[in-house]
Amino acid sequence: MSEASFLLALRAAVGSSLATDEDSLQRASSDWSGRKGSCSAVVCVRSEADVVAVLTLAAAHQFAVVPRGAATSATGAAVPLNGAVVLDFTGMNRILALDVADMVAEVEPGVVTHQLQARAEEVGLLYPPDPASSDQCTLGGNVATCAGGLRAVKYGVTRDYVLGLRCVLPGGEVFETGGRNLKDVSGYDLTRLLVGSEGTLAVITRITLKLVPLPPGRSTLLASFANDDGAFAAADLLLANGVWPRALETMDAQALRLAATAVGEAVHDSVRSRLLVELDGEVGAVAETEARVLRLLTAHATAVDMANTATAHALVWAGRRAISAAVLTITPAKRSEDLGVPRGQLAAAVRELRAIGKNYGIGVLVYGHAGDANLHCNFLYDPIENGSAKRLEACVQAAYAAVLRRGGTLTGEHGVGLRKRVAVSAALGPVRCRLMRAIKHAFDPNNLLNPGKVLPPEQP
Repeated sequence: MSEASFLLALRAAVGSSLATDEDSLQRASSDWSGRKGSCSAVVCVRSEADVVAVLTLAAAHQFAVVPRGAATSATGAAVPLNGAVVLDFTGMNRILALDVADMVAEVEPGVVTHQLQARAEEVGLLYPPDPASSDQCTLGGNVATCAGGLRAVKYGVTRDYVLGLRCVLPGGEVFETGGRNLKDVSGYDLTRLLVGSEGTLAVITRITLKLVPLPPGRSTLLASFANDDGAFAAADLLLANGVWPRALETMDAQALRLAATAVGEAVHDSVRSRLLVELDGEVGAVAETEARVLRLLTAHATAVDMANTATAHALVWAGRRAISAAVLTITPAKRSEDLGVPRGQLAAAVRELRAIGKNYGIGVLVYGHAGDANLHCNFLYDPIENGSAKRLEACVQAAYAAVLRRGGTLTGEHGVGLRKRVAVSAALGPVRCRLMRAIKHAFDPNNLLNPGKVLPPEQP
């Protein structure tokens, strides 16, 4: 059936929620990755009924559908291809329940992550997953990519907090997984299967999330080092001495200066790396751990600064969260990769990544989550420089190979999307890819949900 007849049927079903003007189509055709696709319509979702209507028509007319939140994907996961219909969830953004007794929240997928965090803290609870873009990204997108973030070292990632989901399949069938129970082993764990599936298996319309008690004590420290590996060595030292922080972030020389500039701090040229440490827990226990961390860090750092007032704490974290966007102030373009390695390989892996960049004439800026060895490795280049695109691609592929040789992963928290589907499939191997394709076929036999993402095309 033609696109025109499909759009007519879609308008009859969702009315003014349908947008087909050029501005709306252009805005919905790309995400933070810089990848560009194309869509034929955007449905501004207001309710599950809208989703059911769209997916019923999509199955009948065989049109692809791409769920989308704030489009903060770094891998092109939210980019529609070949005229797909975009489901924009930013308007489906209610916190439906925040239950102190059960310590759970029920939310719609368009809720911005920071909004839930703030609401939970108002009632003495904590929603731990904390992506750097928490003031923009949505919980639906976090679930779709299994987002990690700054507190993953102690609290884990999004999958550790998703108790249940309500979803819609192609054709409009609604189903639920999990619920409010903290323990449930009834059959296959479909909830965890859907977390991280990047909208390729079902469209999520409601999320039940576990919350935890808000720790009353918190302490933030920022240690500076005169060498490139100082922050990594200090992170290893803290963990080896039984310190389990809420956050443990490293920044190389370029990254730390970008963070400092963002909050108006002057940094001496001798500082080559930094470690950001945040502790939480009972007030007395935090004070004891803070004293121990100070002793350990002071022996190796050129300076250790405390950030325990609300203003100082906010400035430190504002600087850290600003790095990704600020990178583009020192380079015409960048490619950001979220590479992971076993913890003991972290410092050596960074040294190798820098050497690879030097070999290809590509700048390398590194910061990230030292506690769970998840690196944000930024490859800096000038796209108008002759041969830069080829050198960049060769550099990234060499970096991928280096990480895999060390038993690492090509994506720690950003997901696969468009960008990494070929490289990740090669790393997964044929058996796992075959099983994943079978799962995709069971949920979405006609490949209508976010096609072209996660898995590579099947060979003829």
